[in-house]
Amino acid sequence: MLRRYLIVNGTLTALMYGAVWAFAPSVPHLVQSAQSSFKTFAIDSPLLRPVVDRIIVGR
Repeated sequence: MLRRYLIVNGTLTALMYGAVWAFAPSVPHLVQSAQSSFKTFAIDSPLLRPVVDRIIVGR
């Protein structure tokens, strides 16, 4: 039972890391896309912009 769990867990972990590596081949591109997503959803939103300005920026 434990051996089956370890085999399945190891295989799925390797597949998930492979999928992340395939979709995010470079770290700078991943950081840039995360900043772009944050800007799109938080900074450009009329409802979230005041919250971001007060909490994160400190205005």
